[in-house]
Amino acid sequence: MVDQRLVDNIRAHGIYTDTFMERRRLLEEDIGFRMGERAEYVIIPGCLQPAAMPKALRDFKELLDYFKIDYTLLPREYCCGWMPFVQPAVVSKNEADIAEAKEISRGFVLENFRQAEALGARSVVLFCAACEPNYTNCARETDLELLSCSELLDRFLDGARLDMEIDYYPGCYRFRRRITAEPVDLEPALRVLGRIEGLRVNQIQGTQCCYIPPHLEQLAGSLTSSTFVTICTGCYYNLKGKLQGKDSYEVKMLTELVLEAVR
Repeated sequence: MVDQRLVDNIRAHGIYTDTFMERRRLLEEDIGFRMGERAEYVIIPGCLQPAAMPKALRDFKELLDYFKIDYTLLPREYCCGWMPFVQPAVVSKNEADIAEAKEISRGFVLENFRQAEALGARSVVLFCAACEPNYTNCARETDLELLSCSELLDRFLDGARLDMEIDYYPGCYRFRRRITAEPVDLEPALRVLGRIEGLRVNQIQGTQCCYIPPHLEQLAGSLTSSTFVTICTGCYYNLKGKLQGKDSYEVKMLTELVLEAVR
């Protein structure tokens, strides 16, 4: 059963864990994102990312400025509900709960689309990979273009250079398949990596879930460098704790890598 208290908190504050004010302070004051302005692109950072991965978001903001992208954040972004009630429904394998969670999520996503349209946006860009399946389910209900960070970078990156070897893992997206039948487009990220001159990529196939201990062990055994790069915010957050600091290993989002390459 969907936890109605969390749904009510999202309706009241946009986020299920707290009020919107602390999240807004992190995004607007600490990182410096523009918010509530008319712009071509509306960025959806996600509800937990400002506190959980500020470095990755700060680097993304620098990339937006570097590419001179006309962007803004929503004055009140509503959580899509993945963490508080969609994922728990998927894990429980309760089809009634999944259907209810998807419908509640739809309402929050459509409200974000409405705000983006009011700001004159043409596109919505998802930084949070966990948000992506819920937004994908609603993509046909708006004229807004829906983009991932990888697709945005693919659009603006002409070329860059970085003399480095990395392990690249896109993520497994195993839970996502219970929410939407639409496949994830992984090609934009590969095109971005291919445009970085001097970069050597050990591509790891997205078949292991880093949240499953035996899979994590297999994943760790596939690593050949000292830098792990992903486009999945869930993988990033989990592997920061599991891999970072071991044998000087570091974990990065693709946006962090691209910022290093264009500097």
